[in-house]
Amino acid sequence: MKIPIVNKSDEIVRYKERYETTTDDIRRIIILHVFNENDEVLLAKRCSQKIIDPDKWGPSVAGTVEEGYDYDSTVIKEAEEEIGLKNIKPIFITKLFYEVSNAKRFAAVYYYHINSKENEIVLQEEEVAEVKWIGFEELDKWFTAKPEEFVPSFSRAIETIKIAI
Repeated sequence: MKIPIVNKSDEIVRYKERYETTTDDIRRIIILHVFNENDEVLLAKRCSQKIIDPDKWGPSVAGTVEEGYDYDSTVIKEAEEEIGLKNIKPIFITKLFYEVSNAKRFAAVYYYHINSKENEIVLQEEEVAEVKWIGFEELDKWFTAKPEEFVPSFSRAIETIKIAI
């Protein structure tokens, strides 16, 4: 499946196969923060086979927008694929641009609340190694002490979690 490559105004300029993209290409991604009834956020650890940032902790759900999808349809698709949440109506927080050493991205950020006792989390093993519920204070301390355990863009995720709480 091809993915849209966009310019600095988030306008599609062409489509490329994922393996053809470079670190200079700007991609579109989604980020979803899932919260439970205790206002804990669900973190997902990327599986060890991932090419980019294996074994790093990140948001509940993250994924690349593919050809034929937009941000809104991608967040719904990825939530079901990666952690098994079906028929969700995520709430849009913001869209941001970030650049780290290995990527340039426009990220549409969403959040969603679930009852963790009524919603089973089912992991897509080739994407997600494990998940963890964590309170914001504990997460903030962990990230401050060991940022290397998280995806490089996680400092931006922390900012958007604060907005969603």
